[in-house]
Amino acid sequence: MSVYETINMKLPIFTLYFLSYLFISKDLILIFTSVRIRMIYCYNDYQSSKATIEFELQDKSIDSINNGKNDTTLTTTVQEISIYDIRTKLQRNLILATIALIAFLLPFCDTVYVPALYDIVLSLNTSTTLVATSISIYLSMSGIFSLVWGAISDRFGRKITLIVALIIFIVATIICIFAPTIAVLIVFRTLEGATISVALVVGQSLVADIFPEEKRGMATGAFFLPFNIGPIIGPAIGGPLSYAFGWRSTFIFLTICSFIAIVVTIFLIPETHQYFAKEHFHKTNPNKRIIDAQPTEKPSFEKPWKSLVHLIDLTILPYMAIATTAYCIVVASSALFSIFLAASPYNYTEDIIGYLYIPSGVVLVIGSIFGGWISDKANIYFGQGKCLEGRLVPALGLSILIPIGLIIYGWIFDYKLNVMGPIIGMCLISFGQAAVESAVSTYLTSKKQSEAAAVIAANTFFNFFAAGIVLTCAVPMYNAMGIGPYFSLLAGLNIITIVWSGVLVYKNVKRGGYVVM
Repeated sequence: MSVYETINMKLPIFTLYFLSYLFISKDLILIFTSVRIRMIYCYNDYQSSKATIEFELQDKSIDSINNGKNDTTLTTTVQEISIYDIRTKLQRNLILATIALIAFLLPFCDTVYVPALYDIVLSLNTSTTLVATSISIYLSMSGIFSLVWGAISDRFGRKITLIVALIIFIVATIICIFAPTIAVLIVFRTLEGATISVALVVGQSLVADIFPEEKRGMATGAFFLPFNIGPIIGPAIGGPLSYAFGWRSTFIFLTICSFIAIVVTIFLIPETHQYFAKEHFHKTNPNKRIIDAQPTEKPSFEKPWKSLVHLIDLTILPYMAIATTAYCIVVASSALFSIFLAASPYNYTEDIIGYLYIPSGVVLVIGSIFGGWISDKANIYFGQGKCLEGRLVPALGLSILIPIGLIIYGWIFDYKLNVMGPIIGMCLISFGQAAVESAVSTYLTSKKQSEAAAVIAANTFFNFFAAGIVLTCAVPMYNAMGIGPYFSLLAGLNIITIVWSGVLVYKNVKRGGYVVM
């Protein structure tokens, strides 16, 4: 009780008591005394009940904040939203376009100097086998280190991982410009492959971070569009560059491109990892709450090789196998294309070889867009995500173009017929591979949303490591078997993965009660 309240309460009573003492009998004094005591007790009861009421009201306010039900005002101010709605459509598309262009560097760097292989052999006084090794080891290291980047980006975030890796890539590329021997070139090409693989892993994880499952197929197709034309644009640019300025000019061009990639990453790509994005959003938007971010707890650093457990997951392995086989075929046919065209009877120069890659590059663009679009349409047809394997149905149908293209490509080169045959074969291979890649990547990130980076890392490792092995073995195998039989063997392996995946997709679709289109 405050001093003011005490005086206000007791002064009238004290006055009555004093006056009664002077002018009234002792009996009245006792009456006034009892009244005074009674009033004091009533006041204390009032204060006690007031405090109780205030405490109850405060408790109800806390409950209303926690439950969002008892307080109408608070319920209207705390808005629940999806993680996919924190950015506008324009913002999502800008992020997608930026990371897609960065991912373009991975295959572009792999093939930009392919038309100048013979020039490198002469310049560094080495063999064709060793120069080809610089390509295969680049691919293999891209696969191995994709596991590392997946684990790092899951723990620390997408943006910082991307920036650090790109800085190392620039350093390695600059050293390649001045490489005095094939050994130095191979070592720093290895480092290039190890670092630039970050773009593919982080890029696909980023797509899963910002696009909901029903829109992810088209977004994935758009992401792979620059990536898929990289193996084609690389020779198309590298050929004329090498012809005009020498093979070292290709690495100067790569340095410029990678520097631009770092700048746009810093200014145009935010942190998209759903946990970190959620935490940042809650700090800047206290009246809104994200309800569906994955993971729900701060991620810990997982050992990189743990991602490989996805390679023994039989629910996804067949689809990873068909994507890997298709990618190996594209890499092998693209890399050997320049070797075959530079040899007799074709004898094309580097610039002409580069231009002959363009048709299949155009087809890859079309295949990426169409593959992503039809994958989303299939997803809607098969229950809007209720049967995830349903989005793979069109891709499996289009994948049959790959073995057909391989047969045309291999046997026409074997018999040294008109070059239009291998070009048509590469176009068929490219279209089928682009459609398969878009659908499978979308399926994997939807199937393993909370482990998107890990499963993409495992798939990337599978793709690139296998491609490195296939490319390493390609020259001795087609020398021993012949070009036609070698590519027929690849076609047979591809058909096996198509049948394996097709049987499992059919079983899952049938189990879901759907009819295959």
